[in-house]
Amino acid sequence: MGSYVITVPGTVPQPMDRAARDRLLAVVRGADPNRVGEQVPDLDVLTLDEPEGTFVLRLEVEARDRTDAGSAASDLAARAFEAAGYPAGTIAIGTPVVTGIDAG
Repeated sequence: MGSYVITVPGTVPQPMDRAARDRLLAVVRGADPNRVGEQVPDLDVLTLDEPEGTFVLRLEVEARDRTDAGSAASDLAARAFEAAGYPAGTIAIGTPVVTGIDAG
């Protein structure tokens, strides 16, 4: 198992208000169930371009390999957007990219 930083791009159908952003961040900060809600040091979790409706999530997940890490990050992104009030299937989640690995 290793710790992976995954970048997940995508698009949202409508603007995100502050309360929705807070709910999303509460889900993604600390993907480890024992760390949910924790601030991950040096990780800017969400970049949102409201006029274009695009986002980038940078998530830290524990996984066996890159493939599992990408799947875990996509699943986490989907759950986070649902918690933020976006119904399942309304967010277009792009292909996750591994941007960092800590195998230790």
